[in-house]
Amino acid sequence: MKRESWTITSRGEWLDRRRGLLTASRIAALFDQHPYMSRDELAGTITGTHSQGDNASMRRGRILESAILEAMREEHPDWIIERANTFHWMPECRIGATPDAFFTTPDGQRGIIQAKTVAPEIWDQWHHRPPLAYQLQTLTESMCCDLQHAILAVMVTSRSFPIFEFTVPRHAAAEARLLEAAAMWWREFDAGRIAPAAPPQALEELFDDGSVVDLTPYNWPAVELPERAQLKAEIGERERRVAEIDNHIKLAMGTASYAHCPGWAITYRSHHRAERVLPAATIRTLRVSAKEEESI
Repeated sequence: MKRESWTITSRGEWLDRRRGLLTASRIAALFDQHPYMSRDELAGTITGTHSQGDNASMRRGRILESAILEAMREEHPDWIIERANTFHWMPECRIGATPDAFFTTPDGQRGIIQAKTVAPEIWDQWHHRPPLAYQLQTLTESMCCDLQHAILAVMVTSRSFPIFEFTVPRHAAAEARLLEAAAMWWREFDAGRIAPAAPPQALEELFDDGSVVDLTPYNWPAVELPERAQLKAEIGERERRVAEIDNHIKLAMGTASYAHCPGWAITYRSHHRAERVLPAATIRTLRVSAKEEESI
């Protein structure tokens, strides 16, 4: 399969040239697995009618990307790790990718690095395993670069900023499903339609290798795991207590939208949730905030 690449000289050029492609960072939307983008929004980014914009998570990732690569250099002092400045794509499939970095091992193995940051509470929700979206992104990058090795490097933004490295190997069956989903997307897109979501279940099974990681060589588990257990216990107890208090307020308010209480502003209004992945619904949200004292 034909592959091409070019050196990135400016952000504007990079954004313009990648717009008409399914890029690695957005490929998970084909499977309804992207954390920030629906298939409708994916179509908009290709036509130029939708801009993904920026958010705190993306800004954090940009700032800490260099720190992740530096941490990997410390972990692998005999590797050559170079920040990438190239864009790679497969013209026939209209799929492209921008790796964060390339690495070369002493025995000549070369691969890509995809750097991610995650907050500790989200890391816990992942159950210490990266979501399918980031595995698909990393696989797409190695596929576009035609390299056999890829590492998804995840920095958890806790006090010690630990780095977890996940190997994402080339996988013929997974790549075939990814290319099939991309082909279906482009057939529908060229016909003026948005393709239905490709089923992610088979991909999840393919990526689950059943492997076990030994953490005994690391120093941080002896300190952080007991701390985590204590914090989780405290969080659970506090969340239960907040739920009890909220329930008291909701029962007292009944169908009312507002409540008066000296020093506090309380609302329990209905709002409509638009249909995306979840079905549309009208739900009520309780908000309790302390009022600022009036100056005398």
